[in-house]
Amino acid sequence: MDVMWVLAFSFALLMLLFSSLSRSQAGNRAECGQQRLPPGPPRWPIVGNLLQLGRLPHRDLARFCSVYGPLVYLRLGDVDAVTTDDPNVIREILLRQDDAFASRPWTVAAAHLAYGCGDVALAPMGSHWKRMRRICVEHLLTSKRLESFTAHRAEEARHMVRDVWSRTMAGEAVDLRQVLGAFSMNNVTRMLLGKQYFGPASAGRREAMEFMGITHELFRLLGIIYIGDYLPAWRWIDPSRCEKRMREVEKKVDDFHQKIIEEHRKRRREAGVEHELDFVDVLLSLPGEDGKERLDDKEIKALMQDMIAAATDTSSVTNEWAMAELIRHPRVLRKAQAELDAVVGRDRQVRDSDLFRLPYLRCVVRETFRLHPAGPFLIPHQSLRPTRLLGFSLPARTRVFINTHALGRNPHVWGAGDLEEFRPERHEKGRGQGGDQPREDFAILPFGAGRRRCPGAGLGVVMVLLALATLLHGFEWAPPDGLRPEAIDVVEVYGMTMPRATPLRAVATPRLAHLYE
Repeated sequence: MDVMWVLAFSFALLMLLFSSLSRSQAGNRAECGQQRLPPGPPRWPIVGNLLQLGRLPHRDLARFCSVYGPLVYLRLGDVDAVTTDDPNVIREILLRQDDAFASRPWTVAAAHLAYGCGDVALAPMGSHWKRMRRICVEHLLTSKRLESFTAHRAEEARHMVRDVWSRTMAGEAVDLRQVLGAFSMNNVTRMLLGKQYFGPASAGRREAMEFMGITHELFRLLGIIYIGDYLPAWRWIDPSRCEKRMREVEKKVDDFHQKIIEEHRKRRREAGVEHELDFVDVLLSLPGEDGKERLDDKEIKALMQDMIAAATDTSSVTNEWAMAELIRHPRVLRKAQAELDAVVGRDRQVRDSDLFRLPYLRCVVRETFRLHPAGPFLIPHQSLRPTRLLGFSLPARTRVFINTHALGRNPHVWGAGDLEEFRPERHEKGRGQGGDQPREDFAILPFGAGRRRCPGAGLGVVMVLLALATLLHGFEWAPPDGLRPEAIDVVEVYGMTMPRATPLRAVATPRLAHLYE
């Protein structure tokens, strides 16, 4: 954020906003019964702690926790907020007091990019959210339905191998962001939309790249700390034109979703045409609420967006980080490959049924979740009523930032000696916290917990494991251009998801050439 703009705007509107801000603060304190708020950093008038958040706010909030304790209070403009990176506090919020903290805050980005906060991920607690989540759990993400797409996942794994093989034969370094993004997107769009976007019989590379670009921009905009969410008057000037960009992306996303719905309706009207039912077909057949015959288009598009955006971006980001760390640590890579050879052999490719017999690979994934969570924070929670936490009083509508990036580096959980080291062995049975004690609950939260836990967690784990297992089993991997492994950077970019700053490129050498020739 531009600090000078914040300062200029804050002082220009100081007198205009002071009275309304004072009333808001007084009301919140009254709700708290004038009791203690958690400790936190000193605050500026009007803007509160907003000026103390830089381009990587997850690191700023982690620093506050290291100074003020496991639960830190912040005043962000006219919004009360707390942050934590402590498993015990997180357990209290997401498990023991889940009923008090299970809502979501309204944000400008969610209003534009999540159909007025009408999806599952960003909807406030209430009957609408419960119904939308029930549709996901009972109709879209059942074990039986996910199992029915096993053959599709196997086919996409073969497409991925052939893609890497063709690049290798051409002497090219492999752009793993592109390869892993195509794998994730094809799996999700085949389940949801009934078609591929990359590879044979795809919808077309131009449409695929445009769609992937929109998805990345969507996550960037949903994750930014937008000043207008905390100082509403900021939206009057919006010098960064952030809200204008949100409206542009909103239209592109909505046009894409509407096109898919119309394609499915047309296909359903064509008498005698039989096809495998995908998720959109299922949604078009479901009844709506309040006696409506069908779900309306807005509800269908909100569910489509959750499924597409969450499943494609988060799994591909996790896999790219995992591959980066494996290439940086050849010992770990060789150990994972030895496990694959022992379980799968060298005469066939990896199957879904192999994935749960690969304990070391699962430790690799868990260590990736620890060191490089898909997002720097869980999606923010919001308290539904005044409540008490660790003996402190929190007003209603307090925004809760659970810092997963800092959680994976908490020395009280993982030990202080090797927090930044990629070491999957720390997750083996009976080990954790850098020593011999069992792992702390809530120490890693790739899918959240409690009522707002991601309903697609099972699918996400399978997609991450299958992509990694296929690439490690099929190929040797090394840095491009003669780089040393440790020279591969680990610089992240902030957003709702947190990818590498630059796409990962690597040199692949076939291990199982007899399967591809």
